[in-house]
Amino acid sequence: MTDRHPTSADLHAERGEQARPDPAQDRPRAPADWRARLLAAVSPRPPAPPAPNRIDWPDYSGRPAVWWGDGTVAGTHCVVAVWEFAVYGGSFGEIDAATFAAAAEHATATGLPLLSFLRSGGTRLQEGVAGLVGLPQAALAAMRLAEAGVPHLAVVDQPTTGGVWVTVASRADLRCAVAGATVGFAGPRVVTAVTGTAPDASSHTAESAFAAGHVDVVAQPDQVEAWLATALAAVTAKPSGSGAAGPAEVGPDDGIAMRRGWEQVQAARAPGRTAAGAALDALAPRGVELAGGDPTVRARLGLLADATGTGVVAVALAAVPRAAPGPAGFRLLERAARLAGRLGLPLVTFVDTPGADPSPAAEAGGVAAAIGAAMGAVLACPSPTVCVVVGEGGSGGALAAACVDVLLMAPDSYLTALAPEGAATTLRIPAERAADLGGLRPTDLRRLGFADGVLGSGEPAALAAAIAATLGRLHGSDQGVRLSARGRKWSTGLPGRL
Repeated sequence: MTDRHPTSADLHAERGEQARPDPAQDRPRAPADWRARLLAAVSPRPPAPPAPNRIDWPDYSGRPAVWWGDGTVAGTHCVVAVWEFAVYGGSFGEIDAATFAAAAEHATATGLPLLSFLRSGGTRLQEGVAGLVGLPQAALAAMRLAEAGVPHLAVVDQPTTGGVWVTVASRADLRCAVAGATVGFAGPRVVTAVTGTAPDASSHTAESAFAAGHVDVVAQPDQVEAWLATALAAVTAKPSGSGAAGPAEVGPDDGIAMRRGWEQVQAARAPGRTAAGAALDALAPRGVELAGGDPTVRARLGLLADATGTGVVAVALAAVPRAAPGPAGFRLLERAARLAGRLGLPLVTFVDTPGADPSPAAEAGGVAAAIGAAMGAVLACPSPTVCVVVGEGGSGGALAAACVDVLLMAPDSYLTALAPEGAATTLRIPAERAADLGGLRPTDLRRLGFADGVLGSGEPAALAAAIAATLGRLHGSDQGVRLSARGRKWSTGLPGRL
């Protein structure tokens, strides 16, 4: 037995690999000790004993690669679990799983956020299946943490692959990847050995994971603390209430009532009106973005612009006018809704899309299932939920984000069963007539009982103020009564008629 830290060659020899140049070694790497200052105030718990050498691997010491403790990180008292790559490549073994589970259990018991700082080549192969069964143990610990509504943030460093990526990093509520890190289910060497083809240099990186929506940000080591400070401020913010829930304030609608349906559609499509992305920025100017792999949809975990310090999860579907979200965009909406529910934060959605992407690629990617799952997550979110239709609203793609407690319409907006051009094709009538007959104007939707209010202004600051006031009323209401009302609202027919 030896406690000598193995070299790269040692590690690959132990895993039955030949040490050879790794394309990932040419990528920029973070300094080995960049985490030390960030974790300086953390008090480590006593280290776990070595793992038993159950399969009698030659010269295996069983040293744990994970330690945990608690203390102040980026201004917030947290529980931390830290992987050390110098110990068997940070590989995750039997004792490491128990160590992570202990950290997660302490976070669950105390309500303190859990921060996972990851550097791992995957499962500890020297332990065989004894190391492998640590993965479900870690997954169960993460599930209990989520069920308790305790935030889990992961910092994905060089490298993070295999079972640690599967069970810890990918399950975290928020994920920050260090620039240049190798990130993926399998490391580049394993990919080459299994497939016979080396992955492209742009694959299996922090940057490619971000492009696919698997991590929320790519940061240099000296940027991680600022990202953590912003994220922790948002996930630990407490909602505030201001009385019983009531109807949304309604603005003057004489001008809207005078418009024909087609004129309303044209107003929603006019250049210069507020886009959903701008409305999101005005509502929660301070926060961290959630990545989803679809550039048409944005989501942010942040703080309301008002003085209450209330945390919020906000989604812009779509962030820019005329955009049609695809499957990944609806998966981001689903993730945001579930995150809001887990953390007890309100969910606010902004709708501005003529409909979901109907292309063959979107169809093959499961856009229908993604819309259904997102709609289900929004309907099931236990937190207060508000939607503002700021522009266009077409079909189920728009409705997925609109099944909320309070649905508000901006003055230059519409919502209908199918965008006028699609309805015209189906019904074999002109698009203008389809719009005029469709009951799609904000005043129509309020009379039908679909919308709860028509706002007097579509300017970003006015939208943010109206939403904050609405959330204040919702926070002051009884959750059971609110959820029961939501269920009745979306499980029965509309009460009104034109």
